[in-house]
Amino acid sequence: GLHSSNGNNAFSWNSRRMFSSNEKHLPAISDPKIETAFKDLMAASWNELPGSLVEEAKKAVSMATDDKAGQEALENVFRAAEACEEFSGVLVTLRMALDDLCGLTGENVGPLPGYLEEAVKSAYSRYMTYLESFGPEEHYLRKKVESELGTK
Repeated sequence: GLHSSNGNNAFSWNSRRMFSSNEKHLPAISDPKIETAFKDLMAASWNELPGSLVEEAKKAVSMATDDKAGQEALENVFRAAEACEEFSGVLVTLRMALDDLCGLTGENVGPLPGYLEEAVKSAYSRYMTYLESFGPEEHYLRKKVESELGTK
């Protein structure tokens, strides 16, 4: 259990390696390059990933390392970041289409054309499905995705 005396159980190890006080479930990463890329990605806005960060993440994901678990965690975050970036592009496009329809002050508000309604519904259901795809150990990722896309 949590109080076992062997000191190297995952819990005590993780709690010593916490990145920030509010994220208790981040994976433990031993490779410093991978850890840096991971932190940088978690700190970035996923609406538009800076090219330098994408490069850094790609290098870290493909480099030779013994830290396979860390690399996998980074790969998952990177994949989520790219998915968010693409998805926020979709949402911006939808919002622009809605703005065009409604006029800037909403003077043209009328029924939503079927194709747009479908697009909005499918975007939402894709988003919900995506959120549900994260396992319990990826709670930090789910929260990040929610904070990046939820407002949109």
